[in-house]
Amino acid sequence: MYPQPPNNYNSNIIFNPIPLRPSSNNNGYLNPTPAFAASGLTRPTSQSSMEPSSVGSLYGRENNNSLSLTNRNSNLGSDQGYEVTQSDLTLEGLSERWHTYQETMKKRYAEVPFYRRWTKSKWILLFSALLLLGYSCAVFAISLGYILDKFELAAVAIEFHSSLIYLSLSASIMGIACSLIGLVGIFQENRIWLSWYTTLLWPAFALYVSVGYIAFRRVKNHLRAHIKDDWIHSYTRDQRLVVQRNLKCCGYQDPSYYGEYDLRCFPMINLPGCQHKYNLYEHNLLTTCWTYAFSIVPVQLFVMISALLCANHVDDMLRSARPGLKSFKEEKEE
Repeated sequence: MYPQPPNNYNSNIIFNPIPLRPSSNNNGYLNPTPAFAASGLTRPTSQSSMEPSSVGSLYGRENNNSLSLTNRNSNLGSDQGYEVTQSDLTLEGLSERWHTYQETMKKRYAEVPFYRRWTKSKWILLFSALLLLGYSCAVFAISLGYILDKFELAAVAIEFHSSLIYLSLSASIMGIACSLIGLVGIFQENRIWLSWYTTLLWPAFALYVSVGYIAFRRVKNHLRAHIKDDWIHSYTRDQRLVVQRNLKCCGYQDPSYYGEYDLRCFPMINLPGCQHKYNLYEHNLLTTCWTYAFSIVPVQLFVMISALLCANHVDDMLRSARPGLKSFKEEKEE
């Protein structure tokens, strides 16, 4: 007959009905596991010194993870006389030892030389953040140049495509802010900043895609017909004068066809109509806009994927196992 578990046995202990074979070196206990031996913990010297809650050691092994095999002090198991207590098996005890382990690993990590702290993930994050900062600053400079009328024919662009320009400016500001947050998180090795960096990359991506989509839709949706209809029915006198003065033309097809007359444009003047020049300008402007916007999209996707995969590996504090076990990198170095 197999022995039956005692009436007051702990439900957290796995009962083993197979009788044990006592040996001379463990006082009737099972042979210790390598993790138990490496932790430096000790067993009671005799069965009479055991409490009723530890009776499961006579019948089997306790149902706990490697957290209960690590020491609660900062030396993580260096105390050879430490014995597992009942509080070690509670949630509070495990949490206390986990925080102690984290603090110890932070102290050890701070002693590592600076050049050895830069993991491959950290270098990838730095490269992607600088890449984001670079093209966002370029888009910001171009958008600001159009707003301040620093480019040729910028007045025409800001008059009829102000939404695209301000949307590009918003996307560039969002990209610059994201890159700065990411750089702070990288150099501070702060995962909270990096989580914000990873999250804010998505609205920046949406803004860049919106710029490309709006420009593409305008240039491909019967541009010439829409320009003619807008010139006749929608444009005000000031808007027509902006086109005529900047493109040096008069009227739409000729000076007598819906032209706005002033000192530079009148019926008998020898100036061409604005139809060809204005259509060509609109087509080139919108084509350039959506081409560059959609060219940024794959680069932005690379930045987002890099942030998702590498943000949590900015340092070696993300362990590959539970507390008390060595990471893969530490095993490789040994």
